[in-house]
Amino acid sequence: MDVTLLQPLALLALVGAMIITTYEMGISIKPASCAECPHCRANAAAARREQDRLRREYARRVGLPEDEDDDDRLIG
Repeated sequence: MDVTLLQPLALLALVGAMIITTYEMGISIKPASCAECPHCRANAAAARREQDRLRREYARRVGLPEDEDDDDRLIG
């Protein structure tokens, strides 16, 4: 392998490692959720209510029926 090619590859590897590390650090500071904790259950219920509200609002704005059981317009 040519020596002039090694330096750009090493720099690219370093930048890639920095990006991956930053991403992993961001993921690690998000709290984990559990099925038993009242706080986590409240957050999950709030997220479900928000998705339901968005679904109804979208259906009303576009003019689609709101009561369909096979609705695949879920956001997220």
